Amino acid sequence: MRHSGPPSWFVILLGIAIVFGVYYLWLGIQTFMATGVTVVESTQQAVVGSTSTALRIHEIASNAPTLLPSFTPVPPCQDFEVSVREAIVRAQPDTSSRIEAALPLGTVVCVIAAVPGAEWYLIDDNRLTRRLEKVYMHQDIIRALNPTAIPTRTNTPAPTRTPTQTRTPAPTATSLPATRTQPPPPPSAAPNPAPASVSL
Repeated sequence: MRHSGPPSWFVILLGIAIVFGVYYLWLGIQTFMATGVTVVESTQQAVVGSTSTALRIHEIASNAPTLLPSFTPVPPCQDFEVSVREAIVRAQPDTSSRIEAALPLGTVVCVIAAVPGAEWYLIDDNRLTRRLEKVYMHQDIIRALNPTAIPTRTNTPAPTRTPTQTRTPAPTATSLPATRTQPPPPPSAAPNPAPASVSL
């Protein structure tokens, strides 16, 4: 005969869990009574603990080390050459701005870009650094060493019209009148004339 209900091993495990639960509950009550802390004091301690934890997290976040800056890509430059006896380098793209330097004929400069809407070029004053040191030069006093090709306008002929195909009528069978062909005449026995003599 079989018993209905939980298996015996389950009842044993449940008994062990209840014994351990009662034991840990008893230890917690003893510790609570030994400290002499009331429920209100425990709640206040929990609030202080959570507040100090939040303040500590904020302090750690504000004192976190600063990340190193990422490398700035070096802007591409095109080599230009001073084409006048002495070229003025200015702080701004304007003839009234401060003069930064004067460069002699043939000095190679690093042009970054043309200033939009002006006749000036943005120049990197020191191409050896990773930092762009902006100065400006007027376009009339420098020329490109390796100019890029400027596309030329080529005239494209107008398209020609290809004549359309016309249908050729199919040949029709026609009967030709019957003609008799005569055989060629027999060769004659006459000798060929002798070649004429030529004197040089």
